Amino acid sequence: MTLTCPPFYRLPGLNIPAPLWDWLIAGFLAYTSVALILASRDLRQRAAFVYWESMLRYIAALLLIPGGLFGDLGLIAVPLGLGGLAIGLVYMAGLPKELGVTHSALLYDRVD
Repeated sequence: MTLTCPPFYRLPGLNIPAPLWDWLIAGFLAYTSVALILASRDLRQRAAFVYWESMLRYIAALLLIPGGLFGDLGLIAVPLGLGGLAIGLVYMAGLPKELGVTHSALLYDRVD
């Protein structure tokens, strides 16, 4: 939860412009962490949560990478975005292989 404390996230060069945004992002990350932990307990039944998380990772990468390169987030946002992109790719490529289901089954939560 270092995003709730500006001195911690500014240390590596990340700049989040308003205090509201760091709390909002921290809350979002805490929620997705809980969802992934719960999904890991019964992956077959909750795989759709992980699959949709991969799409959230792509959206985060689309926001973080340009924001770090061309915006005021700081260059540290670029590797954070690339890391999120890599995790999303692993989720999206690995789940169908591991569970033996199609992408559409995961997308529509039709995993049996």
